[in-house]
Amino acid sequence: MRAETMQTLSPTSLRSWRNQVLRDAQARAVAFEVNRPVDLIKDYAEPVCLALAIRVTHPRCDDTGRLTTLAMRVAAAAEEPFDEHLKAEAKRASEELRQFFRTGPESLRESGFVALSRTMVHLLGNAWFALLRHPGEWRRLHLQPTMVGRGMEELLRFAGLTRLLFRRAIADTTVNGLHIRQGDRVILRILAANRDRERFPDADVLSVSRSNLIQLSLGAGRHQCVGAPLIRIVAVAATLPLVERFPRPRLMDPIQWRGGSGYSAPVSLPVMAAGSDYPSLPQLPPGECATPT
Repeated sequence: MRAETMQTLSPTSLRSWRNQVLRDAQARAVAFEVNRPVDLIKDYAEPVCLALAIRVTHPRCDDTGRLTTLAMRVAAAAEEPFDEHLKAEAKRASEELRQFFRTGPESLRESGFVALSRTMVHLLGNAWFALLRHPGEWRRLHLQPTMVGRGMEELLRFAGLTRLLFRRAIADTTVNGLHIRQGDRVILRILAANRDRERFPDADVLSVSRSNLIQLSLGAGRHQCVGAPLIRIVAVAATLPLVERFPRPRLMDPIQWRGGSGYSAPVSLPVMAAGSDYPSLPQLPPGECATPT
């Protein structure tokens, strides 16, 4: 399954999807009126991510409202993995979703649709919330948009979505004096690892210029998330038009949150979009992309 997915996520496909996301995001960013409130979740992230999910997974259904509702039920169980009711609801929703996806790698069918249409939205919401809370860092990306790629790695470290992962030990081992036996259930605290002060100087400080950064929000090594290349290019392509368009957006309170022990994310992200230093974003010619690699 992993090999099949990696083959589908070819450089050509990733480049095409990146360009499409960037065009969608640019069109929406340009349409936002300055000095008027904008919800970066409802008005921006959700439609951009839904359009991508449809392009990548090719559902056999035109009712995007129904697909989105089912995807939300599946995602809710990931937010709170200890809730048995949500788990049962997610199982039923996933079974219903499955009938609409018959082609492509298994990981890019109903689960891929949920990941791109819902989980990606939550990831972007967390990243943008952190950036909005640090206006100096937002301004830095506005003035140096080529830093968005590096900055997104720092945002994933500082405000990554996944808090916990669950694994089974395949052999006896010892970690920092703690004995783990084969078959033990292990809970990995990704959030804590990404704030490890022994690994990251000033771990609780957001710095989009941080160098030599390896974060664990998407896993690492042989167990890295198979969709990590797609997640990265979407996150960068969706963020770039925002920081280029708006030099000083102001976060508006209150912010509502959803989620649980698995992850949490903003339900909405209302901002007052201040005027840009530039009259409008440049539109890309067909086949070209300004997203930093």
